[in-house]
Amino acid sequence: MSGMHTVEIRNSAIPGAGRGLFALRDFAPGKLVLFLEQPFVAELETHHMKDTCGNCFQRGASDEAERAQAASMGLPNGLITIRHCTRCYRVGYCSKACQVKAWNRGHKYECPVLAPKTRPNLPVGVRALIKLLGRLGNGSAAERKHILDILEFRPAADNQHMEKLRQHDQQKFDDYNMLAHSAWAYAGKQVFEGLDIQVVCRKLMFNLMHNAFQISSPIDAAEYGIGFDPIICSANHSCDPNVIRISNQPSTLLRALKPIKKGDEIFMAYTSTSNPCGMRQAELEETYFFTCQCSKCKKCPVFPEDTFAKPAHELPESYLKSADSIIKSNRKDLQKYLIGIDESQAQLRLAAIQELAFSVANDGDATSLELRSMLKTCMHSGMWTWTRQLVPRLCRRLFAVYMESQSTYKSFRLGCKLHFDIYPVLHPQPFHPERLIMIFNLAMMASFLGGPMYAQARKELAQHKLDFRVIFWGFILELRDRVPRAYGWDSPFGQVVKRYYENARNRETRTESEVKSEVEAAWPAFETFIKSLDIISVCGSAEVGALGCIVM
Repeated sequence: MSGMHTVEIRNSAIPGAGRGLFALRDFAPGKLVLFLEQPFVAELETHHMKDTCGNCFQRGASDEAERAQAASMGLPNGLITIRHCTRCYRVGYCSKACQVKAWNRGHKYECPVLAPKTRPNLPVGVRALIKLLGRLGNGSAAERKHILDILEFRPAADNQHMEKLRQHDQQKFDDYNMLAHSAWAYAGKQVFEGLDIQVVCRKLMFNLMHNAFQISSPIDAAEYGIGFDPIICSANHSCDPNVIRISNQPSTLLRALKPIKKGDEIFMAYTSTSNPCGMRQAELEETYFFTCQCSKCKKCPVFPEDTFAKPAHELPESYLKSADSIIKSNRKDLQKYLIGIDESQAQLRLAAIQELAFSVANDGDATSLELRSMLKTCMHSGMWTWTRQLVPRLCRRLFAVYMESQSTYKSFRLGCKLHFDIYPVLHPQPFHPERLIMIFNLAMMASFLGGPMYAQARKELAQHKLDFRVIFWGFILELRDRVPRAYGWDSPFGQVVKRYYENARNRETRTESEVKSEVEAAWPAFETFIKSLDIISVCGSAEVGALGCIVM
């Protein structure tokens, strides 16, 4: 199996964890720990089967306006054309090479199943399992071994985990059973000597769907499909991880976040590590059926994510009535927001405010008014800092909503707040993917804001002896320096950054050395300007321009 020259799978030192992933050499932060050209299982989400390549997971814009705009910016979705399989007309590819690769990887097994025009599109898990069954019956002995190895993952390998899943979500449990049987039936009800194939199908479905990770794009923040790989999925969880998984559509990387020594166990984060400890534990228990015993969780609640700016009993009086109302109606859901075992009325009130705020931040349909109001509620309480969740999440959601609504200058200033004040605390590594995506967004917005439609924005910066051209270069140069330690230049994201930089260089009249000198001279003043902004007021102000920025 590819990638095994840098890591190995063996029993974890964590009690009850089963297998784990271990380093076969030393790795410095930012170094590539593992590279997989494609996960063992990679399957498009149903709604992306028409517009996204079934092999490389690159999307081609079908809307002509989007396509023209994307092409002018050098984005892949403006340069790629998806042509459908001439047999089933359900799955598309960006090239003949991708079509051949996908055919050999398993499309030849699903194609006749998908071909009937009257058949509805099959769910992602069913299509993945149909391919696995084809590979199980026709692949090499090594491939057969890899497929059967999936049976050793949880929850299917552990009856207690299966029972926990059933008790927690009977509907999901029944759905997985139904999907497994459907895949077996669509695949021709194959029989394999020495295997109870229906049991195998059931276990494969549960383990694939339970352990799958998203195959996504940093360019447009879209999730294009799911992946499963026995190597990556052998890495256990820690709230203080030493690697991060990066999706490069469809190649998948593990990058070191901190120094790793030969023989160290490799840990990923299965949940957001900036969330309070109680929330992390609740999510891990509900989703993966274990209690985290990492060094960070054992010391909780002493870390910043569990610390408020003031003691709980100093919550302003104006908040008490609303908090008490939430406690009365929703007491059972507040446990995960409590700090440690403290269930005092003061802590319950803070937990109630958190429960309300998280519900708004996690609502994909929340408006800018709702998000801004919740951000104001948190910050005016005096209990939250800018880096204590859920304030960063509210800021990030509001940033995205402003981009979508073409409130570019608001989004830019809020994004700069995230870049300078929030992300360095949440993600200390300068090459962290979240930070790179934000820098890319800010570079693009700076290029827009330097245009004729944003005279008021340019005037505001000019008062601080700043201009968007220099700011753009500051971000794009920073991005260029950091891409190799995250996505890499060969990735779709790396290629976009490279084209964006080269196009800008072709338009620039000054040498790179002169540009760098301008950036170095301006950057302290720019950072001071951003830190001086009252972000709550900025978010409530009217937008100064009309030209929007493409949502990334």
